[in-house]
Amino acid sequence: MENKNAHRLLGQAFFAGLAAFALLVTGCKPEPMHGGPGTMTLHADFSFGGDSVLIGRTALDAAGNHLRLETFSVYLGGIELLTDTGAVRLIDAERWDAGAENAWTYIVQPGTYEGVRLHIGVPAEFNTDTDPTIWPNDHPLGVTGSAGMFWSWNTGYIFSKFDGKADTTGAENFIHPYAFHIGGDANLIEVKYNEPWTVAECSDHSFSLQGELLDFLVNGNDTIDVREDNVTHTGDNMELAARYVAAQTAAVTLTKE
Repeated sequence: MENKNAHRLLGQAFFAGLAAFALLVTGCKPEPMHGGPGTMTLHADFSFGGDSVLIGRTALDAAGNHLRLETFSVYLGGIELLTDTGAVRLIDAERWDAGAENAWTYIVQPGTYEGVRLHIGVPAEFNTDTDPTIWPNDHPLGVTGSAGMFWSWNTGYIFSKFDGKADTTGAENFIHPYAFHIGGDANLIEVKYNEPWTVAECSDHSFSLQGELLDFLVNGNDTIDVREDNVTHTGDNMELAARYVAAQTAAVTLTKE
C-alpha cells in the first residue's frame, strides 16, 4: 500500500510539474481549467544560392560571379502585431547572424489581428544619435549585442551586412572583395504580412521571413555586378546602397505558416 501511495504521489507531482511548466512557458492552464495567451514564433528563413546561410558557402550570382559568404548579419526591428486601432509592439529589435538560431517566440494575447509588421533595420527612435550603452550589454542593440553592427563614427546601427570574396574569372579565385553595409533611417525597410489572423487561447502561430541573398543584388533589369559595384558603407556610395536596398525590399517577404 505504501508503494502504491508513493507511486501515486510521484505521478501527481510529475503532472503538476508539467502543468507548471506549461504555465511558465505560455501562461496557459492545462485542462480542465484551460485558458491563457497564445504564442507567435518568427523564423528568419534566409537562403544563399537556395541553401542555408552559412559562412564559407559559395553560390553563383546573376552576373556570373561565384560569391563566397564571409558575413551576413541583419537587424529585425520594430516587430509588431497590427490591430484596427494601431499596433502592439512585441520587441524593439532582434539580430540574426549567419548560422545562428533563427527563431524567436513571443507571447500574444487572444484576439484578431490585422497583420504583422517588422523592419529590416533599427527603428529611427533607436537608431539616430543613440548610445548602445543605454541598453543591457547583451541586448541586440547593446554594446556586445551590436558588436560589428554599429558605426561609432556615424552614430547609428548597420541594418544589414552582406560581404565576402568573389571569383570573377569563372574559376575558384576568391580574391575580389564585396561588401554591402546598409544603414541610415531612410533605408529602413518595412515588411508586412497584411492578412487578418486570429489568436485563440493557448494557440501557437508561426511566421516566416524569407529572402534569397543573391536576389539582394537583382531588382528587375538592374543587376549589381560585384566586378564593378562591390562596396558600399551607405554614406560612401549612396547610389549603390540605394540599388541594394531596392532589391532587398523586393526580395524579402513575410508569410504565415
